[in-house]
Amino acid sequence: MARRRMLSDAFWAGVFALPSEEREVVRHCTLTLDDLALIAAKRSSHNRLAYALLLLALRHPGRALEVGEVPP
Repeated sequence: MARRRMLSDAFWAGVFALPSEEREVVRHCTLTLDDLALIAAKRSSHNRLAYALLLLALRHPGRALEVGEVPP
């Protein structure tokens, strides 16, 4: 038996979208002291930046960045 979708693709796109408004970015993308300690343990500046972006993207909305996706 086929199941019908209760939520649209547009709804899910909104749920999994990275925050774009300044208030949401500050709320979801502020690094704690523990986060900064983890980031500082990485070797190069490129690795530290990549780790910080991945950490914030995984925190909200809970997914990794897509190839070529630019964070707000």
